[in-house]
Amino acid sequence: MLNDLKIKQLKAKDTVYRVADHSGLCIEIRPTGKKFWRFRYRFLNKPQMLTIGQYPEITLSYARSKTVEFREQLAKNIDPIASQKKERIEALQAQADTFSLIAKEYINHKKKAKSETWLYVRNLAYKTDIFPLIGDKAIKDISSVDVKNVMDAALNRVLKSGKGTGENKAVLIRQIIAEVMQYAIISDKITNDPTYALRGYVQTPEVENAQPINSQDKKLIMPRINNYNGSISTKNALKALIYTMLRTIEIRRGLKEYIDFDARTWTIPIASKSDILSGKRNMKKNRIHVVPLSDQMLQILKVQFSAYPDSPYIFPGVNSNTMIGPTTLNQSFRNMNLGHITMHDFRATASTDLNEANYNSNWIELQLAHVKGDKVKATYDHAKWLNDRKKMMQDWADMVDSW
Repeated sequence: MLNDLKIKQLKAKDTVYRVADHSGLCIEIRPTGKKFWRFRYRFLNKPQMLTIGQYPEITLSYARSKTVEFREQLAKNIDPIASQKKERIEALQAQADTFSLIAKEYINHKKKAKSETWLYVRNLAYKTDIFPLIGDKAIKDISSVDVKNVMDAALNRVLKSGKGTGENKAVLIRQIIAEVMQYAIISDKITNDPTYALRGYVQTPEVENAQPINSQDKKLIMPRINNYNGSISTKNALKALIYTMLRTIEIRRGLKEYIDFDARTWTIPIASKSDILSGKRNMKKNRIHVVPLSDQMLQILKVQFSAYPDSPYIFPGVNSNTMIGPTTLNQSFRNMNLGHITMHDFRATASTDLNEANYNSNWIELQLAHVKGDKVKATYDHAKWLNDRKKMMQDWADMVDSW
């Protein structure tokens, strides 16, 4: 049997030679003087030999422990060489199946069927919160603790930014990771979803309903929008959101083809079936919606059409061929130190102020697209009370200017 002293005394010769230890283990001394552990065995009555590693990096005790492992495999009719090859292939595959690569594969699989907003939200979450912590980790090795750490980091990041308490972001992060994990399961890359144990780990806060804007804040809004250093498109989009009572998504997705200057209307059409299947809707509810245009809105639209003649969007983003960003309007208000006001608060304000001015509540609800009943009836109701709503919308724009 060998020991370290005997091994160190073994000198190189002109040809390779080997000295046995026991149980098939031997050390091979090459003409260069390098020494390698080798295991000799027979499998299916054929002589075989595999290399364990170089001495002294691989110690005698470790080489013997590997010999025991190989002999156990042989007792189970497993070829150690074949087993090692399989392990190497699995290791390489695991290295290739990192979370970031599987996530990109998942996004590529889904992008044709999803909206730009869906893709934007996920790519931002990957870049900001997920990939920095688990992007390079083999997806099969990601545990519930790893996911928890990502959620905690996202929550703390939002909390420190002063833009919220972070619970909604943490829950969204878990959901986005879960999507990739489910895709990995059906792709036969993993068998368990580590996000499952974290359902309910973070509780989202109760949704705060939109509130009418108080008189003090009303005085600040238009002057700050006018003095804001953002783009013309952003400033006009903010004004349009206030004047039209539309939702943020409806402002962002507004196309020039929806505008009829002669009729003084902005008509949002029903989305096509293909758009709906791909996650795109023109409105929160897929119905025709007509917005009568006040003098103020017509002036804004003329400016936008002139400033962005090549864009299909009324309010384009940085690139004239893309819509304004999903967070741009809210972020603009935060930059103006009006972050306590949400875009939805303007709809609540319009409803409150117009009801207090004794406008017909049906006109107000229709203008807010709060349509009840079946979709067929709603489709035919889109032009209802149009003349009355035209006067109401002009009065509303004048009320806003009076702030």
